[in-house]
Amino acid sequence: MVVDGAQSIPHIKIDVQDLDVDFFAFSGHKMLGPTGIGVLYGKEKLLNQTPPVEFGGEMIDFVYEQKATWKELPWKFEAGTPNIAGAIGLAAAIDYLDKIGMETVHQYEQELLAYVFPKLQAVEGLTIYGSEDLAQRSGVISFNLAGLHPHDVATALDYEGVAVRAGHHCAQPLLSYLGVAATVRASFYMYNTKADCDKLVEALQKTKEFFDGTF
Repeated sequence: MVVDGAQSIPHIKIDVQDLDVDFFAFSGHKMLGPTGIGVLYGKEKLLNQTPPVEFGGEMIDFVYEQKATWKELPWKFEAGTPNIAGAIGLAAAIDYLDKIGMETVHQYEQELLAYVFPKLQAVEGLTIYGSEDLAQRSGVISFNLAGLHPHDVATALDYEGVAVRAGHHCAQPLLSYLGVAATVRASFYMYNTKADCDKLVEALQKTKEFFDGTF
């Protein structure tokens, strides 16, 4: 089993052994780290069986005229000059989150969710996707406004100074299951405040009024 943990690793404590997954991947930029770097965890047996997909210096054991052999783990997957600055930045981000504590991060997100979720539910025409049980949610909220394209909503929110993302969020099979082409996604994290929550709700109301022609 391969788990894409990019959207979970910044929000909750993850134990790959407890999950018993074969592979677990996540990116750096979603957890306060730099872009262009990520992590792939894999069970040692499976990693040994997996051939490398990139080739270059430092991962080679020996090169023959007709074949090549690779070094042991993890070096066979570390071809060429690594993203040294990215690795240093990612390590700093991980240390920072460890210092704060993932339980603290999760608890604060839950406080923001408890504050903003009922306010969002009160916005007429707003559909929120996912469980209504906040204990089953992170700070990521996907939604749509009735009759409006998600990209139009995102642009309108941007004019109000609210940063969101619109699209299929690399999850087209899920959106096909939900019967929608795209959604708007607001992502709350530990640097957000209740004032940010209010700003989102206010901007959504203004967006709705603008497109309804009632502004």
